[in-house]
Amino acid sequence: MIKAPAPETEQLLTKHNVAERLQVSPRTVDSYMQSGRICFLKIGRTVRFRWSDVLAKLNASRVN
Repeated sequence: MIKAPAPETEQLLTKHNVAERLQVSPRTVDSYMQSGRICFLKIGRTVRFRWSDVLAKLNASRVN
């Protein structure tokens, strides 16, 4: 079984990294951020993401 990295050691992703992984545009990621669909970290003027947080938030809103 593959374990997800601990949040403290997990690499932070940029908006473009997240957009590539979700196969959407960076503008769509902006929309997800504004609507609260994905979690993000605000560090000064930059925005970063933990992939595990993004997946957890998207899975929580999944429709079966």
